Amino acid sequence: MSDELASPVTSTAADQAPIGTPAVTTVSAHFKLVFIGVMVITVFTLAASLYIGIFLENPTDAAKSAMDTCSTLANLGFGAMVGLLGGKAVN
Repeated sequence: MSDELASPVTSTAADQAPIGTPAVTTVSAHFKLVFIGVMVITVFTLAASLYIGIFLENPTDAAKSAMDTCSTLANLGFGAMVGLLGGKAVN
């Protein structure tokens, strides 16, 4: 019984790769298009939120709502970019 437990573990492909060999991840044009699109929308909504928050002295309720919406969209965009990069790193 102890002989079965002491059997050697087979190595994985990651263990067999030479040390110092970088992993290669290819980025397609479609991925770049989606990532840049999300990034542009995120930066635009963040800029709009900051503009409303900084340059409007007495914002109305509509302006406050627009600022909150832009802030939420910027947070969602950042999360989408992290998700896209994380998904690409897993592949």
